[in-house]
Amino acid sequence: MKTTTLLVLFLILAACSQGTKVLEPGQKLKVMAATPHLASLAMAIAGDAAEVEMLPPADKVSHDYSPTMEDRRRLEKCHLLLINGLKLESWDPPKVARAARVTLVDCGAGLDAKFLIDEEEAEHGHGHDHDHAHGENNPHVWMCAEGAILQARAIAETFAGFDKAGTEGYRARLKGLEQRLTALRDKYKPLVEKLSRKNFVSNHDAFPYLAREYGLRQVGVIQRTPGSNPALAERRKIEETIKSGGAHAIFLEPGYDDSASRAIAESTGLKLATLDPFDAGKPGPRALEEVLEQNLKTVLATLGD
Repeated sequence: MKTTTLLVLFLILAACSQGTKVLEPGQKLKVMAATPHLASLAMAIAGDAAEVEMLPPADKVSHDYSPTMEDRRRLEKCHLLLINGLKLESWDPPKVARAARVTLVDCGAGLDAKFLIDEEEAEHGHGHDHDHAHGENNPHVWMCAEGAILQARAIAETFAGFDKAGTEGYRARLKGLEQRLTALRDKYKPLVEKLSRKNFVSNHDAFPYLAREYGLRQVGVIQRTPGSNPALAERRKIEETIKSGGAHAIFLEPGYDDSASRAIAESTGLKLATLDPFDAGKPGPRALEEVLEQNLKTVLATLGD
């Protein structure tokens, strides 16, 4: 918590020095989130004490989103802009935040390097001779309970730093959120660990944190860049990797072209199922928890005997 607190203090000092908005007496904290999962975490922590909106439309995938002028006008009414960081956002959050005079909160900035998964480690089956779609580290940290909790703590401490009167409530709701996420993990982890089949291929590299938390193994990634299918020669390589890696299923994702994944499943005989990376969709106080649980149910149903 110490690192998170120092980060929040830095953000507040930076906000004061750069002329960004501060919370006036009697004013409610207004927050904009760049992704559905951050909006959901923020809503769970805010309760009725703060107003939380999502910057992109619910049907827009985070990878493909760029703020419109109307989005920027909405942002100008806020105090905080929450981003995932780790180069998930393809637009320029610092520039957008400066123009709107809001404080930018990078919810991935304080994550320990030991927690983060290197992109090369995440992309088993591709080789390491290509550019990554994101940055050095895989950004999909919210796909496991631990990552979601770490980002939730950063959000709660930021809220408390801006709205000291609401500190007790923010931290109490954070505690409840942590307890629910931990209970979810503890419920499903022993069930997943009992599976005899644990290897999978994903449409793109959204699930290495889920795999690590539950003892699964991602042995291949079909789309190096979301929405961009491999060339025929590369697809053949992936098929060879799948066979040698002993994969048991291919997990698709809603909102992406999955034609290559379906073709590979047909040629290799692998099962197909869909996991939700929650990079599009309607946020809510328990929306991320519901997505994580449904993903775990899908894993059990797909990889189970």
